This record gives sequence, C-alpha cells and structure tokens, in this order.
Amino acid sequence: MGNKINILVFLSTFLIACGFEPNTDNANLPTSSGKYGEVLVVMDTSYQKGSLKQTLDSIFLSPLVGMPQMEPQFRTSFVNTASFKSILKRGRNVLKISIKKGSKNNIEVIRDVWAKDQLLIRVIASSANDATRILKKNTNTLRDYFNEEEIKRLQDRHKRKINKDANLILTEKFNISLDVPPGFVKMMDSTNGIWFKKEKQIGQHQVLQGLAIYSEDYDSDSTFIETTMVDNRNRFTRSFILGPRENSYMEVYDEFVPSSKEVNLNGIYAVEYRGLWKMKNDFMGGPFLQYTFVDESNSKVVHLDAFVFAPNFNKREYLRELEAILKSVVLNT
Repeated sequence: MGNKINILVFLSTFLIACGFEPNTDNANLPTSSGKYGEVLVVMDTSYQKGSLKQTLDSIFLSPLVGMPQMEPQFRTSFVNTASFKSILKRGRNVLKISIKKGSKNNIEVIRDVWAKDQLLIRVIASSANDATRILKKNTNTLRDYFNEEEIKRLQDRHKRKINKDANLILTEKFNISLDVPPGFVKMMDSTNGIWFKKEKQIGQHQVLQGLAIYSEDYDSDSTFIETTMVDNRNRFTRSFILGPRENSYMEVYDEFVPSSKEVNLNGIYAVEYRGLWKMKNDFMGGPFLQYTFVDESNSKVVHLDAFVFAPNFNKREYLRELEAILKSVVLNT
C-alpha cells in the first residue's frame, strides 16, 4: 500500500498552470454567475467552426463515463471576443482563446479576474493550429481543472452547514470525517455500514441521492480489484438498500463494466469506480460513484459510495454534488 502512495503522480499538480496569477484584491468583485458544469468559451467568431471547435467539443462534450444515458462532461456556450463584456465577464468557468500572429504560445490559469470564485483558463497562440495543439495536449487536465474547481465550490457550500449528527456517526464508526450537508436522512445503521438518502420532488418526478459507507477487514490488495469491489458492494446493497417492491434490492448492473482509476483523496490512496446500479425485481436504476481505500491503522477497507436516481432528469450535477461530499473525506489519526 505505501509504495502505491509514493509512486502515484496526481493531477493536483496541474502542469497546465504555467502562469498562475490569483487576484488577491477581490473584495469589490461581483459574485461569479453561471450554472454548475457550464464553461463559457471566449474566442473570435471566425474560429467557432472547423477543427478548433471540434477539438473543444471533444474536450467538453465527450460523454461522462458511467451514466445510463449520454451526458456531456460539461455544458459549453460560446461568445465572440468583442462581445465578452459586462455580465458575461462574471462567468464562473471561462476558457479564453486569444489567437494573434507572432504571439508566444502559452496557457495560463488565473482566478478571480472579473468575479469572485471565478476560474479563467487562457490559451494564447499564434495560430488556430497552435491553439488546437495546445488544447489537445491538455485535454484531460482541462477537464480535471474545471471539475475540481466545481467540486471545491460545492465543498465550500457544504461546509457552511454540516450535518453534525451524520459526521459524528462516521467518526465513531469508520474513523473518518465527511462533510455531509443537511437533508440527508439516515436509512440504516449496521455494525459495518450505514446509508443516508436525500429525496425531493420536482413536479411529479422523484430525485434521490444516496450516500453509503461500509467497511470490512483488510487482508490483501485484491480489495482494489473490480470484481472484489462489485462483490463487496452487492453484499452490502442486497442486504440494506431495498426497493419498494417485495424482494427488490440494489445491485451492480453487470452488463456495464465499471471504470476505475487511482486517485488521491486528501492524501489517501484510493481507487475510484464509476458504474451503473439497478434494482433487482424492480424498474429502478442509475449511476454510482465509489471510492475504496484502506485505513491502515485499523486494518479496515472503507468504501465511500454515492448513487443517483433521477429517471426524468440529467444526472451529472446530482452526481457531482455527491462527488464533492465523498472527496471531502479525512481519515482521522
């Protein structure tokens, strides 16, 4: 386990940030605007078609992994450079592409330029081909940078009011702190697991967000193998996350292979899984996100699990909100 932690190179370094220039004098700036998951792209109209536009679409509109229907990773809107003024400058996520012959190719990350809590990534290039090359080279980092900024905003919002009862239970049972916001109701609490749900109605339609935390003894690194993750998750959900119909229970949708990657959760080595769940003997389903790590001091494997049921709506932002909660985890020492 320790060797894995040492050899991992995490994206939090963000090599893209060649010119990081945070604005420290932002007291009089307006609050940023825009929806979660939205990126405003600023560039001359003449470049809003062709290969440069196609590259931008491939970066931001490619499907988010582990969703039941195709949903883009971000929503984009475009504005001509000359029209980028007034309220548009308050956008929360801005990608500004400046193309001028003779310019030195560069990419910069700047915060709080025209609004508080704003992230601006600026690409400077001498030609459209150079801009395309820079964007392609930094595809994954651009996605991660905007996503992590959205996660941070959500976490800041959650920290303003914490579900103290939930956090106390998690500290005592799993030796972790997790910024669970109000609205999540405890549904089950067993020796090795617990789950909470937040439910609301939008018109006549139900939206449910679930958080589950469960653990077992740690005996080998096989705990990080996908089949082991599926077995452990199914063992928990079949017993404790039950559907409204008789003999209905949650399980991993086995026709979709979960995606996985290694991540850093506040200094904790973990494996992230994204997949689909279904309700056995019922007609429910949706995406889930899980982080698995080891509490070495207590020889326990801990699973942080989040899932969404929102059959009439896009699920990306509901899942991103849960991702922000899971990524707030701190292993108590």
